[in-house]
Amino acid sequence: MNKKLFCISTNWPEPKATAAGVRMHELLAIFISHGFEITFTATSNHIEGQLALKEKGIITQQILVNDTSFDLLLKEIEPDVVLFDRFISEEQFGWRVREILPSALTMLDSEDLHCLRALREEQTTSYIKQHKDSAFSLFHSDTDLIELNSRGLTKRELASIYRCDLNLVISSFEMTVLVDHFKVPPHLCLLLPITYQKQHLLAHRASRDYKERSGYFFIGNGLHKPNIDAIKCLYHSIWPLMKKQHKLAEIYIYGAYLPQQIKELHKPNIGFHIVGPVIDVKEPFTKHRVNLVPLRFGAGIKGKILEGFVYGCPHITTSIGKEGMDYTMKWPGKIANETEEFAQKAVSLYHDESNWQILKSEGYKFIDQSFERSIYEIKCFDGLSQTLNNLEGHRAKNFMGSLLQEQQFQASKYMSLWITEKNKNT
Repeated sequence: MNKKLFCISTNWPEPKATAAGVRMHELLAIFISHGFEITFTATSNHIEGQLALKEKGIITQQILVNDTSFDLLLKEIEPDVVLFDRFISEEQFGWRVREILPSALTMLDSEDLHCLRALREEQTTSYIKQHKDSAFSLFHSDTDLIELNSRGLTKRELASIYRCDLNLVISSFEMTVLVDHFKVPPHLCLLLPITYQKQHLLAHRASRDYKERSGYFFIGNGLHKPNIDAIKCLYHSIWPLMKKQHKLAEIYIYGAYLPQQIKELHKPNIGFHIVGPVIDVKEPFTKHRVNLVPLRFGAGIKGKILEGFVYGCPHITTSIGKEGMDYTMKWPGKIANETEEFAQKAVSLYHDESNWQILKSEGYKFIDQSFERSIYEIKCFDGLSQTLNNLEGHRAKNFMGSLLQEQQFQASKYMSLWITEKNKNT
């Protein structure tokens, strides 16, 4: 009998809209290839996201927070593995899963460390206020990790990580933060970045070449704050500098769910175009010549950079942009941490066909060697299988996790039960 995977999320993954959606669909594909029957549940009622899952043969079901109907669904399916998509889902439903199915392996897909991203966002916002500049010139990548220790969000996220049997970590940098800084036991963590099947990588080698492409571009969904900040930085600070050097330059901003404040930056007269969502994510990466990724804060790994490697589109980014992906001594892209340097390197790359071709070729090699699916799939499923076969022994080595599951530490459980009862009486 096939094993069963039960996924719990706040949203339906959208591979055409977000890098997180690409990552989740690839993760589900790995489970399918290993014979798992999958049920994906989410608290969202967004229909489009469900359709993409159903096309893969995945059962979908909307669920409610603080409602016993979830308990009945869990009992009906009786999964072997329960996957929480981000720690918020674990907070809301984890205690129910452990009470109803204590023998099910619980796994958290962190996507990225939310506490790290939130701290960097606050640092960026604080810098802007202090310098009274909406787009400051220096990109910051250093984060005082000690400051993370006292933050409530950090404690919530770490508690969720400890409560789970396994945690999927998306970047090597965040693995280091968890294991070396926070002292999370290594046997609780599995490194699994965004990955690509080999046939997918090879299928996109014959993309348009240098002379067939024109314009710069940025892509990122509007629900992700680092993307909104990057677009503003491009418009207010980087683009004026680029236009001085490249008077005929045009830039195109792609992304789903772009807010009104970004749509209002559509100024074709200065070459700044707000396009919005695209049906095929491949389009901007094969149509335009240079991928601009001026991220000032964030965490995890950046799907927009990986997609550039896949489709042969060189990029320029910041130290934050490449963080967690720099597995080799030679990075196949351009890095700049100041706006003037960023603008200069972007324009230089645009006009330097020889360098452009080198980076395109190096990007292909990089994605093949570092993010091809089979590299991580075997190790990931070996760890999953070993844990499933010795779950009791695995949990015995995680005393902190068992401590955090004790009743006095489960405020979210009792708040949920109170809300459930309150809803019955209204």
